Amino acid sequence: MKKVIMLALGAGLFLGSCSKDYLEVSSTRTMSKSDIDKISQTSPHLKDASLYGIYAYNMTAYSGGTTGHDDFGQKGYDIYTDMVSGDMNLNAYGYGWYRDIANLTDLQNPSSTTNHKPWRFYYFMVRATNLIIVDLAGQDGNGIPTSDKDKVVLAEAKALRAYMYYNLVNMYTAGYDANEKILPIYEAPIYTNTPAKKTQEVFALMEKDLKSSLSLYESAGEDRVKDRISVDYFVAKGILAYVYAAKGTSDALLEAAKLSKDVIEGGGYSLATKEILLKGFNKVNDNPNWMWGGKITTQTDLDLVSWWGQVDVFTYSYAAIGDTKGMSEQLYNSIPEKDVRKGQFSNKKTTDVNGDVRDFGATAYVAYNKFYSATGRIFMGQRIIESDYLYMRLEEMYLLNAEVNARVGNEGEAKNTLKELMAIRIADTSYIDGLSSTGLVDEILKQTRIELWGEGKVYAAIKRNKKSFQYGSNHLFLRDKVYNFNDKQTTWRVPQDELLNNPVYNN
Repeated sequence: MKKVIMLALGAGLFLGSCSKDYLEVSSTRTMSKSDIDKISQTSPHLKDASLYGIYAYNMTAYSGGTTGHDDFGQKGYDIYTDMVSGDMNLNAYGYGWYRDIANLTDLQNPSSTTNHKPWRFYYFMVRATNLIIVDLAGQDGNGIPTSDKDKVVLAEAKALRAYMYYNLVNMYTAGYDANEKILPIYEAPIYTNTPAKKTQEVFALMEKDLKSSLSLYESAGEDRVKDRISVDYFVAKGILAYVYAAKGTSDALLEAAKLSKDVIEGGGYSLATKEILLKGFNKVNDNPNWMWGGKITTQTDLDLVSWWGQVDVFTYSYAAIGDTKGMSEQLYNSIPEKDVRKGQFSNKKTTDVNGDVRDFGATAYVAYNKFYSATGRIFMGQRIIESDYLYMRLEEMYLLNAEVNARVGNEGEAKNTLKELMAIRIADTSYIDGLSSTGLVDEILKQTRIELWGEGKVYAAIKRNKKSFQYGSNHLFLRDKVYNFNDKQTTWRVPQDELLNNPVYNN
């Protein structure tokens, strides 16, 4: 019976991966109100249907405009950036997905869907937020609604727009270069093309949007944690902290330190316990350290084409039948034996709760004990996804606060913050006291890579710290290869269809 199931699954996956991923030729401006209305037909738990549509689209299969089984919204691009950072290895590619990302050939080809999908997705989302912003705040986006409900909706839309641009900046640029022209800016759902704007202009828009969002939340009396499945006041602060950290000027780093500390002290979240660190990272309600997640039920109708399908070895999908994604061997070996996070990963035979055993290979350090289905550690147990998506958690703010304080020279503050986080993971944190300067920054970055493996945060951390990074000795294609943070081979290219359909891009 088990062989029949495996053969059926294999056939389905094979057929899915053989379908051609042709580009949907459209520029950054193509999305109609009817598109959003279709997305927003089911909106039971948020007051504004269009806003719910944005959150739903963030989890939707094929939202990058292709039929690829690696195309499923933000968490899909989290896998992309984790792979390019070198910390997440593709251990096998029997069905082809991620092969040409892992070997970096796709990133060098402007016509590839790997370059097209994120661009299309994020600008699609920008247009969706613009429709809400113009509706509530006028064509210039500066109006303030009279009702508190509308203020909150507008606050979310502005924060989400900034978040989309933040991801575009991370993927399509080599870092903050104030005068480099990088991205078109759209602040309204217009039907005219826009040329690429300078980095400083894109950052100015993100800062303006997020500051306005925070002000609107405060004005509406909603400067608190909301439901942890939407971008509330403290999530907006977290995004703004990331924007300032990416900008990297001394004043921006100080602002990032202040904002991340505000989240740590004022949000009411609690750090994950040792038990939670090994509990599967699969439900918002079970993780009091989560700040923002995507609520998923069987009604969401996600299956093979999902983050869980691609990463979790217990979900009925690609990873479970061999196309696993695992940790770099060097990064795994850098985790102390008594660090609780060492137990999140394994290259040994894996046993589920029913006693079934799988061997994914001695070089495949899979996250079998960090990420596993909310339905339990049962091989092939989760067919329709019931596990939530994680977008932001409190530990990120600890690591970011330590990082920016270290970068600006506030080493005492950086060490205290890092030690508070690490005290849950290891028994003795005294080694941190002896770190300083570059050594302290490097240690914080290493802990970021370990702590946030598989969560889509490391690629941005490498770039904002301007560090080189090395692929593991267990990498399928580029073992031990070293890249600099601004290497063109590891940076997404502006897609060819954007250049063809936006004739003023280079003006």
